[in-house]
Amino acid sequence: MRKIFLIRHAKAVDREEWVGDDCKRPLTEDGEKEFREFAQKIKSLFPEDFLIVSSPCERALKTAQILKEVTEQKLKTTELLKPDAEVEDYLEVLEKFDGNIAIVAHEPDLSIFMNELLCINPSRIKFKKGGVAKIIEKKGRYFLSFFISPQVISKIFSS
Repeated sequence: MRKIFLIRHAKAVDREEWVGDDCKRPLTEDGEKEFREFAQKIKSLFPEDFLIVSSPCERALKTAQILKEVTEQKLKTTELLKPDAEVEDYLEVLEKFDGNIAIVAHEPDLSIFMNELLCINPSRIKFKKGGVAKIIEKKGRYFLSFFISPQVISKIFSS
């Protein structure tokens, strides 16, 4: 049974405020802090051993690096996960990297890919920044285990 985690990068500088290459757009300080706290709270939900595979864009890569630090796992990057990636690109990532995997990438690509795996209407999926979906693959079929966001976890832990 393979576990696949889809993770949207944390809060980044607004596109409208950024000048230059969009791939170099960084996380905000709040985005980094919020995702680090979120990752600490949910790290027990990840398997003991998994590979983090990230888009090379700054905001996704920094999110992946935070996850790497918190979970002490290995990290690789691939151009296949840059913004506007196709479903086929995500499927290639799943084929290229064996075992449990956490994919850190961008919207709307993550929702579209999740729709392809689970047959869910992507207009009904909203990956919040820093959101995580866990999908389980059993015998070539995919099942959603959970779909959470930093906002939900912070509300649970602040109660």
